[in-house]
Amino acid sequence: MSLKSIRIILWSARIWGGLGLAFLIFMVGAHLVGAISGEAQGPGMRPGEMLSFALFPVSFIIGLSLAFKWPGIGGIITVVGMISFLIDRPDLIFDSMVYVYGGGPGFLFLVY
Repeated sequence: MSLKSIRIILWSARIWGGLGLAFLIFMVGAHLVGAISGEAQGPGMRPGEMLSFALFPVSFIIGLSLAFKWPGIGGIITVVGMISFLIDRPDLIFDSMVYVYGGGPGFLFLVY
């Protein structure tokens, strides 16, 4: 691979990961603010939902945040989080949002 294509992969991963990271932080923040203010509907999270919450947004936020400094470690955390989430929730295998917000940038960081 040429140096130019390696830089394109890195910057594509950074831009895509940054956008996904911003969206996930916004969504998690909105969810937490709604839960704290009492505006959330329903009885709260069940244990299975807490595991899914830890696997999807939390592992993606941690992985993508680390990937900006250490692409390999962050990419591994993101991809392992995505695979674990899809094992926990096989009904979401065909949901493109899982791949758009974390899986794609995570794979690009691993390729880099």
